[in-house]
Amino acid sequence: MRKLLLIAIIGLFALTGNAQQLIQNSQYMLHLYDLNPAVAGSQEGIPMAFSFRKLWVGFNGSPSIQNLSAHLEVADHMGVGAKVFNYSAGPLRRTGFEATYAYHLPLNDGDQKLAFGLSGLIYQYFLDVGTLNLEDPNDLVLAEATDKMVVPDISFGTYFYGDNYYVGLAIPQLFERRVDLQTDRLLEQRQVRHYYLHGGYRFETGGEFAVEPSLLMKFIEAGKFQADINVRAVYREMVSLGISYRTGDAIAIMAGYNHGPFLVGYCYDASLSDIRTVSSGSHEIMLIYQFGNFLR
Repeated sequence: MRKLLLIAIIGLFALTGNAQQLIQNSQYMLHLYDLNPAVAGSQEGIPMAFSFRKLWVGFNGSPSIQNLSAHLEVADHMGVGAKVFNYSAGPLRRTGFEATYAYHLPLNDGDQKLAFGLSGLIYQYFLDVGTLNLEDPNDLVLAEATDKMVVPDISFGTYFYGDNYYVGLAIPQLFERRVDLQTDRLLEQRQVRHYYLHGGYRFETGGEFAVEPSLLMKFIEAGKFQADINVRAVYREMVSLGISYRTGDAIAIMAGYNHGPFLVGYCYDASLSDIRTVSSGSHEIMLIYQFGNFLR
């Protein structure tokens, strides 16, 4: 029973070899708001994005992640955003809501902007004991468990951007709350701050192609570091292909199709860690629809 619970913890809290508690989409560059609250309101329209990510296919109780988010400019230099999310792994689930405010400061006659964003989050950890096949139904570890815990938190971000480049810093889990489901410390964990430094550039070839390299560096206060090194090629603003290398973890292949206001992206992650012996990899799909901004 404890082995099963540990598998679920590993999935939900993302306790990989790099000790990350939060999992990002491999295609984060398609919808930067999911990564950095300061991005809210940086686009002319209202991008609404849904993403689904299934990690470690073939591994029993492996995590899955769903996000639905949107952001928009509501007044000069001001943006807002909202997100609902659900992480699940085995009998554990984390479901929550996030609301964002961002301010965009024009620089150099408006050709560049520096934005600051703050998000408030509230989410619930839930332990579904009924789904467990227990060797000992009277195990005191579960008898003492709290099946739900509500956790508030905040995230901060800053974002500098122009027409074809950007760089940003996001810091989630600022409160560093302790999560404790009262299971003899088995499901106890302190939420530590993560630091996401990210940037990208779009190179126009002068023809029908564009190349978009990007980088995401993740620093965790537990003393761990990981980087995503990415490059995408875009043809006629319609079809894209890309590759990403996540240090010590995976190589990802990305493909996308854009038609009018609708964009769909798919990504397959091939694991480089020991999990590859029991998993066929991870899959991710992202759907984005660009609405017109009815407030502007």
